[in-house]
Amino acid sequence: MKSRILIIILFITASLFAQKQQIDEHFKNIKSSDLLILGSFHFANPRLDSYKPKYTVDIFSEKRQKELRELLDVVKKYNPTKIGVEWKADKQQKLDSIYNAYLKGDFKLKANEIYQVAFRLGKELGHKKIYAIDAESRSFKSDVTEKEYEEKKNYYVQKAGLEKVKREMEINDTYFSLYEKGDKLKTELSLLEYFKIMNNPDEISHNHGHYLIGEFKMGEAEKGDYFGADNSIWWYSRNLRIFQNILNMNNPGEDKVFVLMGAGHLSILNFLAKSSVDFNFKTLEDIIK
Repeated sequence: MKSRILIIILFITASLFAQKQQIDEHFKNIKSSDLLILGSFHFANPRLDSYKPKYTVDIFSEKRQKELRELLDVVKKYNPTKIGVEWKADKQQKLDSIYNAYLKGDFKLKANEIYQVAFRLGKELGHKKIYAIDAESRSFKSDVTEKEYEEKKNYYVQKAGLEKVKREMEINDTYFSLYEKGDKLKTELSLLEYFKIMNNPDEISHNHGHYLIGEFKMGEAEKGDYFGADNSIWWYSRNLRIFQNILNMNNPGEDKVFVLMGAGHLSILNFLAKSSVDFNFKTLEDIIK
């Protein structure tokens, strides 16, 4: 029985591999570029996310600087030709000004991961420019007043009832408990080991589930009202815009693109990168190997 199951698995695997080869054959003349998106935590801890970090990392300590050197050396092996960072695209001139000052020795790097990773890497690789690729989101909330939004939200909370609301709150609390454990873990592991965890596909996929609970479920499909799903547009629209900026900074077939982003963006950005004909998606594990 076990041998039969093994044969079936091998057959399915071989079929999928053959199918991929056929798809690749259709696009063999389409030029594409390598893309590595590295998810990071915020070194300077700006406390802008829903979970407020309780543990800090002194990136300027001798220990952390050695670990940072290890991380930079790994990414340096990838040898990107362009670097994109989580900086608003409409503030590119400000980024240019700071980066140029750094290249001239007139700017002392602060704790921010953009400075510590992207700026240092860019300088070592001889890059003249760092690309700002972040974007503002387009939100469903802009279509309703704050009062209308709160009234509708309260309506759906009451409609759901105490038991359903309690369940969603428990799930939310569980996510925050996991975030706190991960937050503490960054004080116990080296930077490279912690980055490997943040960029693990299972970790990325699981964390995205937090966007799909509670308010996301609010709505009355029979009335054509998708309140929860529509209200989540802001997060998806922001990442779609970011990916558009990544596409536009790339010259297909000529560049090797490296993007440094908050790890929370990876579930959407990685999905888009894997789907795009413009890119050959690479992971941190690919580079380490």
